[in-house]
Amino acid sequence: MNTVLDKNIDTQERREKIQAFAETCKKYYNGELSIPEYKSISGGFGTYSERGHKTGMLRLRVPGGILGVDKFKFIVDSIEKYNIEKIHFTTNQSIQCHHLKPDVIPKLMLETFDAGILTLGGGGDNPRNVICSPLSGVEKGEFFDVGPYAVKVSEFLTGLIGKIKLPRKLKVSFSNTPENIVHATYRDMGFVAKANGKFDLFTAGGLGVNPEFGIKTAEDIEPEDVLYYVMAMVQVFMKYGNYENRAKARTRYIPRTIGIEKYLFEFRRIVGELKELEDLTLNIQPNVVSKQGNGSVAKVSRNILEQKQEGLYAVKYHPALGNPSLDVLKKLYNAVSKIDSVGVRLSTREEMFIINLNGDEANEIADIIEADNSHTRLQDSVSCVGATICQQGIANSSGLLQKIIKVDREENFADGVLPKLCISGCQSSCAAHETAKFGFKGGKKKVDGELVDTFDLYYGGSEFQGDERFGEVLGTFAANRIPEMFRKLGCEIQSAGMTFDSWIVDNKNRFLEIIKEYAI
Repeated sequence: MNTVLDKNIDTQERREKIQAFAETCKKYYNGELSIPEYKSISGGFGTYSERGHKTGMLRLRVPGGILGVDKFKFIVDSIEKYNIEKIHFTTNQSIQCHHLKPDVIPKLMLETFDAGILTLGGGGDNPRNVICSPLSGVEKGEFFDVGPYAVKVSEFLTGLIGKIKLPRKLKVSFSNTPENIVHATYRDMGFVAKANGKFDLFTAGGLGVNPEFGIKTAEDIEPEDVLYYVMAMVQVFMKYGNYENRAKARTRYIPRTIGIEKYLFEFRRIVGELKELEDLTLNIQPNVVSKQGNGSVAKVSRNILEQKQEGLYAVKYHPALGNPSLDVLKKLYNAVSKIDSVGVRLSTREEMFIINLNGDEANEIADIIEADNSHTRLQDSVSCVGATICQQGIANSSGLLQKIIKVDREENFADGVLPKLCISGCQSSCAAHETAKFGFKGGKKKVDGELVDTFDLYYGGSEFQGDERFGEVLGTFAANRIPEMFRKLGCEIQSAGMTFDSWIVDNKNRFLEIIKEYAI
């Protein structure tokens, strides 16, 4: 198999495929194709129909979460042009445009392509958006900037779309610190930066049904060699992945099927063969932030972070439910368009970061965000779009979070009284509930003879490298009782003058008593 990196992808061919997809889209929304028939095609173009079948979603890939000012402008302009009702920042550093009319979907798809943003491969059995730590290159304490490698791997993998057939999707990530917010140690493939300037590689991990932490597959990889390992993962997946049973088609099932020893042997053997057969070596020049602070100091805010570059700051925008408003996005764009050397990033926590700001600029950006969005850390919670939109969804995850935030505001709880939550609407784990400190997984059960939304509560998980663990399931709860559970919990913590994190240390048994009152 010839796997030489194609640096001259036929853009005209891709444009023609998008144009041809417009007919498929039209047929589906006219009722000429079934949901499975349409999904088997549309996923490869980054779009799915929404629940109710009258509108669709389009997923825009943002490799490494590195959006940039020009693409930010395109997105703001597109929202206004097509009157897009709902935008969602995803946990895979993508942007989802929701409630699109059928005729808008192929138009917007083609326009994003011409703007340098891919939707191809955004769904289906394809390599997904390659993600990395959102502050890579500017984060204090990082080992090194992994962003350029995430972008190059993304280019490589998207170049393979349409040329290979994978059993299912393939997720790749790069982490720059042990904080591991990109879950590099439990993805299909995760490159973990080290103090010596090299990578360790973990593979065959993943959340969802039958979650698994990754297997350390290689150590001390030279950064310029990462593509050999990516291509080896592709070949192992194609050779040993399950094409017959989709439920067992992810990479984490391969070591279970052929054994860890054989899996590691085959992976390392293929890496060796690739190094003998072809040149996949990367030549990347490190990014250098030349901008310097001007002596101004940013205010104290939980949304403002100091960068490793002295005098520079990053500002976080976490819209409630991960759904930004057009008004805020327009104000942010108008501000950043006037700032020198600014960067725009997306995170894996449904957030946007504006980076490379001096103190005055950071204050201006933070004021825009906080005028619209003064909130406690509860609003930094992560939830998928949920069953009201997603065809795969079972319970209304975003609706639950919205109701808990309403309780937080009604009671005027101090910041930290209620913890940050990770809420998935089903077992697909888009919000990574298994490794959250406080997570929920949606489902449905009969309660008093009525089928209702329910959520399993996961507590005590950790994504931190070296301390990864799945949370303990503490019970199942009817969705309509959960907000009142948090009201009671919050009132008790508020009356103690504490935050949840400080209160739980000595009150774990009381915590269990409270939640038991509300469990099914």
